[in-house]
Amino acid sequence: MSKNGLVLFQTPDVVVIATGFASGSANSKTADMIQIWLLNRHMNPVAARRVGADDTVCFDCPHRNGTCYVNLGQAPLAIWKCWHGGGYATWNGDPSVFEGRKVRFGAYGDPVILPIKMMRKIADASSGWTGYTHQWRKFPARKQWLMASADTEQEAKQAQAGGWRTFRITPTSQKFKDEIVCPSSEEAGRKTTCDQCLLCNGSASKSTRNITIAAHGVGKKKLNATI
Repeated sequence: MSKNGLVLFQTPDVVVIATGFASGSANSKTADMIQIWLLNRHMNPVAARRVGADDTVCFDCPHRNGTCYVNLGQAPLAIWKCWHGGGYATWNGDPSVFEGRKVRFGAYGDPVILPIKMMRKIADASSGWTGYTHQWRKFPARKQWLMASADTEQEAKQAQAGGWRTFRITPTSQKFKDEIVCPSSEEAGRKTTCDQCLLCNGSASKSTRNITIAAHGVGKKKLNATI
């Protein structure tokens, strides 16, 4: 049984797993954060993407077309295999496991799947968090914790008009007057890491600025071409 992860909850189609309790993430950008993964229960994430079954955790995200930054063959696949083999215990609901820790809602999958009471409980116990959703139109109450993922200037303005702070991907790092470049991005010179920055924590942030970042990850080339 792995001490590094816990199953937070399951639905008939989705399993939600938090990792990073015993050892830090290998992600140098996010650094020492508890990572929450939302995975299809019935097939591994690589297979699910291949047949379109990733909609159970990503809904209608436009990056399901191969422009997603997440390398599904690495951490998501390993975590799914560990869970599938019975490698993670089930969380007993005690929020103390998140005390003093930073949390990343949605290392893969859309975190609106988490029940709102659970998201609040985890966020309140933690010492900070980040999170993003493409489902901001349908889940306005989540703006307290999550950034609205915007893929165009028009989407960003629409989300902002609804009270969201936005996280926008661009191929050129072009930013508007109300945006700043992600401080932990390559184009910003890796000034910090996500666990230290925590600007991407929705309307809970003291900052009113929105964030932009250049296309990155395994889908970078295709995303740049699409944009």
